[in-house]
Amino acid sequence: MELLSSGHLGRLGVIVAGRPEIFPINYALHEGNVLFRTGSGIKFDAANGNQVCFEADGFDPQTRIAWSVMVSGVATEIARLHELLELLQVPVFPWEPGAKPHMVQIEPEQVTGRRFSAVDLLGDFVTQPGSD
Repeated sequence: MELLSSGHLGRLGVIVAGRPEIFPINYALHEGNVLFRTGSGIKFDAANGNQVCFEADGFDPQTRIAWSVMVSGVATEIARLHELLELLQVPVFPWEPGAKPHMVQIEPEQVTGRRFSAVDLLGDFVTQPGSD
């Protein structure tokens, strides 16, 4: 979860009409849960009260270290006023304009991830002087 705290953009995986769909979302972590705001519609309807998958990744060009974290759990809308007031301080800022009245949290049931060094892909394709 530490790696997730360094990002703000991830992907939400849900099932819509029996098919997998992936939506980009802005997120924040709060007390170990993934939070995001969304409007009414397909994404909210497919996520709220259902098993979902959330993924975020990143890459540090200085160290050439890449990472990916996947969280699965049930997404639930936070609707109680005292909980919403507490979350006003959490920096969840959607990039897309428009009303985003639903605050949703994913309580992790499973968290998996990996961190790895990126290889120099050009090294496999660039020939060295004097080689055939």
